[in-house]
Amino acid sequence: MWFRTFLAGWSFILLALFGWLATHTSSEPVILGRYSSGYFALLIGVAASVIVTLFAQVTCFYRRLHNMRREIALVLASFLVSLVALEVALRVFDPLGLSYFREASRYQLDLLPDPILVYKHAPGLQRVYQGVSVSINELGLRERNLEKKSRGELRILLLGDSVTFGWGVPVETTFGRKLETLLTAKLGHPVRTVNSGVGGYNTVQEQAFIRTYIDVIEPDTVILLYIRNDIELNEPPFDPWSQLALQGKTPPEIIHILLGESWLYRLGVFALKYSRPRGLTSLDKNTRGLRESMNALSSIATLCLERNVRFVVFFYPGSREGGSPANRESLSSVTLLSEISSIGKRYGFPVVDIGTWWGQVEMRSITNSIVDPHPNKRGHEILAMGMADFLLAHGLIRRTEPNARE
Repeated sequence: MWFRTFLAGWSFILLALFGWLATHTSSEPVILGRYSSGYFALLIGVAASVIVTLFAQVTCFYRRLHNMRREIALVLASFLVSLVALEVALRVFDPLGLSYFREASRYQLDLLPDPILVYKHAPGLQRVYQGVSVSINELGLRERNLEKKSRGELRILLLGDSVTFGWGVPVETTFGRKLETLLTAKLGHPVRTVNSGVGGYNTVQEQAFIRTYIDVIEPDTVILLYIRNDIELNEPPFDPWSQLALQGKTPPEIIHILLGESWLYRLGVFALKYSRPRGLTSLDKNTRGLRESMNALSSIATLCLERNVRFVVFFYPGSREGGSPANRESLSSVTLLSEISSIGKRYGFPVVDIGTWWGQVEMRSITNSIVDPHPNKRGHEILAMGMADFLLAHGLIRRTEPNARE
């Protein structure tokens, strides 16, 4: 009796699911003027499941299934227990660093909307992300409180996103702090770095930050760590909270949000994404994101020239590309680096491709995890040493004591 009830209940659930999914209209409707080909295939699959469960209740089919009910129940129970066990194991042991997705989401939800910067860190915030303590100062930076610039102090402003921020590593081991220590030792006078990195920032936001705070920070040198995704758009309003709410969402969006809570699902998406061959990809120079990024870069260079501040751009191709020269030569990276370099020549600032710094290093050894490509402590150390050597070799840092601004 329970088996027939189970089949009837399952049929009802699948039928209700099919009706709910059928209410959706795809953004690219090519079938029936309503559904995309992929979404229509999903509907066909659900409809087929409904038909199978209904046929299973027909007497002749039901008798056969009834005789096999224990085996069917055992298979289903084993499958579900295996999924739950694997989900629990991933959450407890986190062997691949899947916690990165959850922690990155927590970080986004802790940010504040801002009319100038789109979003920023909450001043005074104290949090722990992926086991690492993060303290935010009065300016909304992962930094010590900013004090008045002392006589003889050389101050370096670091512009960037989550790599500059130092995602997944203690603040003392970020390339900014290590660069500060290296330059202080080599120059013999105080060097202070100011880390303005915020996760997900693009060049437009970095330009807005320096224009707003340059007189407060008083930098002698500005370093921009340019990441390939700096051409992505970040437009107001900033509202990650509504993105996770189910109300008002389409069926695919709701399913995606719910499945996103599963670490096993996250693992599957990650494996699928990075198992696909990644050949050379092109970059359209006319995309809005690229144009705005280059305009913002020009604006930063102009501001530095006006204030007599040294400016340098370090191009970070990304740890997933840095392992082999072939990957580093992807068309998108070459195009982007070419665009940045042309602006550098126009405004007289150096552009450095730091992909060569990785050399023959195994990339996994300098990143936080398989899933999280941010540099770990060793990765930050390589960045700091490379930056220090370049700044000193090309005269971008004064070797004599700078005069403090009055």
